[in-house]
Amino acid sequence: MKNWKKLLACLLVGLMALTVFTACDASVGAPMGAKRSNAESKSVKALCTRFGVTYDKELSEKAYYIAYWVAGTSQSCWIPEKTELYRYDNVDNVAKTYLKQGDYAYAFDSMGIGKGIGGGMGVNDFIPGFAIVIDGGLETNGTSNITFVLPKDGTYPEAMTKAAEGKTKLGVAYVVDKGVSYAVVLFG
Repeated sequence: MKNWKKLLACLLVGLMALTVFTACDASVGAPMGAKRSNAESKSVKALCTRFGVTYDKELSEKAYYIAYWVAGTSQSCWIPEKTELYRYDNVDNVAKTYLKQGDYAYAFDSMGIGKGIGGGMGVNDFIPGFAIVIDGGLETNGTSNITFVLPKDGTYPEAMTKAAEGKTKLGVAYVVDKGVSYAVVLFG
């Protein structure tokens, strides 16, 4: 009986340590994760109605690649006491050039987003509905920090509203942390 208790205690300690090391914000609990969407979900219907667009499965898969990348790394991502999730990473001149030109698929491919789970972002047929901020702006040379700012589900920031102008379809996936969904929205 004592051996079983010791074994159970060791398993619980190991499980708790694993959750701490896999959580992006280093908190105890379930790790941050990516979640796919579907056309029938309440939040997807609300987004489509809000922007007058239709759901697109292919764009949603691309959004999932971004969500997977954001949730799958522990490089300085955090959730402040705000309505956004911030994900920081380095970006080189190649990715900055693509971002400046509005070639988001090429920029994200250059950053390694989507590699290993689906091959990449494909053609440049979308615009992100979330903010992308580059330290020092697009004109600086050398590696800079890029910040992805993903809004909570049900929040419609200016970046999302602006990206939706003139678009007819929407793709969405989510980064989920502590039961809160942060929307990765793409418009095409």
